[in-house]
Order: sequence, then structure tokens, then C-alpha cells
Amino acid sequence: MPTQQPVQNSRAHRWQYARGLSVKRGDRRLKTFESRVVERAETAGVPAGELLVRGSFLTAKFALFGAVLFVSFWLFVLMCTIVVLVAIPFQGSDTPGSDDLDDPMHRTSWPEGYDKWGSLK
Repeated sequence: MPTQQPVQNSRAHRWQYARGLSVKRGDRRLKTFESRVVERAETAGVPAGELLVRGSFLTAKFALFGAVLFVSFWLFVLMCTIVVLVAIPFQGSDTPGSDDLDDPMHRTSWPEGYDKWGSLK
């Protein structure tokens, strides 16, 4: 008989256990609600009531799962875009073709009446 692993009793493990229990409880509640709706549909005489109700619940679960995947995908794309935009280095003012007040040799346009160093003629 294999030996059992010691039980972890940290705060994180307690939170995980509690969340797992709440998910399990929510799933049980949803299944009981689904069963009640199936019973009502069958007593009301709806043709193929069980199949109709269970199919609609399954469709709703798939739609919710798809919506969560859709939102998480676009949040991932947004975060990647933000990281890429932050990582792009800003270009300095020493690029050719830009007007620079500190180094007038890079200027492309000159106002009339000024020489290349920016002083009056």
C-alpha cells in the first residue's frame, strides 16, 4: 500500500479547497434546477421536454464558456499590445529630417533673415 502524501494546510490550499467546494455546490444547484425544469416540462406535457430542456441548458453552458474564452483572448491580446507599445523605444530628436533647437545643422527649413546658426543676418 503506497504511503499518503502529507496534507498541505497552508492558507492557499484552504482557499483552493473552499473555492472548489463552492464550484461543486454551484454545479449541484444548477443540476437540481435543471432537473426541476425537466420535471415541470414533462408534467406540462411538452413533447420531447427532457431533450429540449437539457439541450438548452447545454447550449447555455457552451455559450457562457465561449464568452469567457472570447473575453480572455481579447484581454490577452490587449495586454500583449500594451507590453509591445511600452517596449518600443522612443526615438530621440537627432533623427534626420527633424527640427532640433540644440543642433541647428539638422534643420530642414529656415526662416528668412536667419543664418544656419539661428542668428540674424
